[in-house]
Formats: sequence, structure tokens, C-alpha cells
Amino acid sequence: MHRTTPRAVRGVAAFAAGALLLSLTACGSDEPAGPATAASGGGSIDVVTRWTAGNSAAAAQKRVFDAFTAETGIKINLIEGLEAIDDQVETAVAAGKSPDLVIVNLFDKTVGWLDAGVTVPVDQYVKDWGLADRMKPQALDEWRVGGAAGGQIQGLPFSGFSWPLWYNTELLTKAGVAEVPKTTDELVAAAKKLRAAGVGPVAVGGNDWSGQKLFYQIAQSFTDAAAMRKIMTEGGYCATPSVMNGIKLFTDLRDAKVFVDNAAGLSADDMYASYYSGKAAIMSAGSWAYTESKASGTGIETRTALGGFPVPDGSVYPKPTAYQGFTGVGFMITKQGAEPGNIDRVRRLVTKFYDQPTVGDFVKDAGILPPVTGDFASSATDPLLKASLGLDAEVGYAVLPDVWIGAASDPITQVLTGAYGEATPQEICAGLDTATKG
Repeated sequence: MHRTTPRAVRGVAAFAAGALLLSLTACGSDEPAGPATAASGGGSIDVVTRWTAGNSAAAAQKRVFDAFTAETGIKINLIEGLEAIDDQVETAVAAGKSPDLVIVNLFDKTVGWLDAGVTVPVDQYVKDWGLADRMKPQALDEWRVGGAAGGQIQGLPFSGFSWPLWYNTELLTKAGVAEVPKTTDELVAAAKKLRAAGVGPVAVGGNDWSGQKLFYQIAQSFTDAAAMRKIMTEGGYCATPSVMNGIKLFTDLRDAKVFVDNAAGLSADDMYASYYSGKAAIMSAGSWAYTESKASGTGIETRTALGGFPVPDGSVYPKPTAYQGFTGVGFMITKQGAEPGNIDRVRRLVTKFYDQPTVGDFVKDAGILPPVTGDFASSATDPLLKASLGLDAEVGYAVLPDVWIGAASDPITQVLTGAYGEATPQEICAGLDTATKG
């Protein structure tokens, strides 16, 4: 295993100049505590969260915050994370307005926050806070530096996920596709039938993270996991024949019109809208979208079968591929939050999230895969979540790029927007090598 390149925070201080400052107007409030606050120690915690209004986890998060404040008198100063939450927090730190706790994915620049001194390791907290015996080893390992046992733990994982392919079986049947495709040849044939029926095949946001993830899922079709992790971290795309075969497979599928028209100009929001409305028959989306698909009111969840992305002849994966992991949303404690006057309040809040009923609430409302042991089957009321729990027998799990590509994520996404356009395999690999080593 190779350590993720520590370039994730490109000079935190650099973000102070010319950047939009994060407003943490409630930080360090001097307001006197009321009776309940005084009785329990009071004070406040400054939190920046990825779970913003409209996210399926936001309601469950609010219930935790409300109950926590009612029980302890400790106020939560909540800031909603922007799309570029990593830049947002770095800007706040550079401006001397650091939050105490960040609820965020382990991705892009957050992978390097520990090296940059924005956050602190949580190894000792896992032990001292009574979480060591409850946490799944896989979940903790994915949050370790380098994604390997023995590395420092960068944060506390919470939102595990499955990330399958979604197939609208009603549209497939109407187009004359009898079964969900299992091979890339079957996928190409299905795409032709879907287009003839006036339906888009695979919807994807070629202009953002959703397209990046799908590209990597395809590009690693002929490369074993260890080699793929090394290349994601260090580069060498052009020099690795198996990866080049995977990139060529991607462009072959693109040129066979497997992806919807103008995929290079679309976002994840466009992908969801196309699939939910029945304009496209297939998409790649994670378990966070299970409850959101139901909330769309289209009934799409009743017409969806979950599976993997079809594989080519000669693939290292004998079954269609999907993603699964625990690098979804977790808790990262800043240096500010680790200060002696703050860490006990942070402890009390974070550990409340790991109470069995609270985890079950997130399973029910947000479709998370729990990072802790326990029986949460009764909480998995969403039909798509139930279906995803049985995917292990049907799919193989590919290497999710997030931890391995680190801060190269944004430039890589720019390269891959061209890949969804007209870029050649050689142009794509060269761009990926430059982005990785840049």
C-alpha cells in the first residue's frame, strides 16, 4: 500500500487572500449561559457539515443536534458546507476562524488535512471514547493515512456506502432488453436498443465527480487492485498496458454511444434528473440516493434493479463491478477542536452519533452502511437499501479512487471531462499522469 501523496492542502495560508471567507459569526460567543447551560458546563461547538438542507441525512443530523443541546446545554454553531467544503474550511482556518469539527467526506484535499495540521489524528480518541471494540476494522483502515493498517486515523468514519449501477427495468423491457447486461458487449447492444426506443442509455455527469468515478470503474477493468492503487497515487497510466486497455475500453464504450448525449457537459444533478424522470435507463449512484430517489415522487425506486457495471472479456473482475466503502461522511477534528477547552464537548457530540438508536436512524433515513457492529436490519426499511445489502454475491468491488488520487481529484476531473468528449486514450493517459504528478 502506498501513502496518499501529501499535497492535499496546497498551503492553507494561501487560501486567505482573495477567497470568500467562511462566516462563523457565532464562534467563541461571549453570550452568558442560561440556566440549563450553566448546569451542564455549557459552551458551544462550531461545526461545518456536508449534510446540508435537502440531503437525506440532514433531518437525522438535526435530531442529534437538537437532542444533544437539550441534554447538555451545549450550543451547536452550524455552518452548512458548500460544494467545495474542503476549500471552505481551509479558508476559515487561514482566517483564524477554524471550526471545531468538520463532518465531511475523506476526499480530495481533506485527505491531506492531517499532514497540513488542519486536523488531528483520532487513534487515541477511538480507544478513549469506547469506539475501538465497536468500529469495523475495514471502516477504520479506510480512514488511515495510506488506507493501510498501521497508519494514523485521520477521522472517525460514519457514513458507509454501497455504489452500484441502477437499471430501470421497465425501460429496458420496453426497449427489448430482456436482462440487465452483464458484459460490455451486452451493454453496447442494450444501448443501441434504448436509443432506438428514444431512451438515453447510461446517464453520467462527465463534468464532475460522478463521471470521474465511473471512468475509473471502467479503466481498472484489466488491472488488479494493488497495481491500480499504486498508479492512482504515483501515476504511470500511459506506461501500464493493462490500464491503457481499460482507458481504450472506456473510449470504445463512449464512441459506441453507451453514455447519454453531451455527457461531457452534464453534472451529477443532471444524471439524477435524467434517471428519475425516465429519460435515461441506467446510472451509477450511491446508497445516499436511495431515499432521495423515493423522495423524487417519480416511483423510480419501484422500477430499479441494482447491479454492477458490465465487464469485458479478460477482465480481472469475474463479475460486474460496483463500489463499496466507508470514505463517505465522517468526523474530522480540527486543531481548534482538540484544544483542552473544546475536546470534551466534541467528544460528547461525536459519541452521541454512534449510539445504536442514532446509527439506526441514519440507516433508515439516509441509507448509510453502518461503520459499527450491530443488528440494523430492522432500520433498513428502504427497498433499495435492502437490495444493496445482498449485492456481495452479484458484484465485484473496484478500487474507489478518492483516497488514492487525493488532491489531484480536481485536475483529474478536468482531464476526464475531455475523456467524455473526444479525447483519445493517449491524450487521456497523458493528462492523468500530468494531473497526478503536478
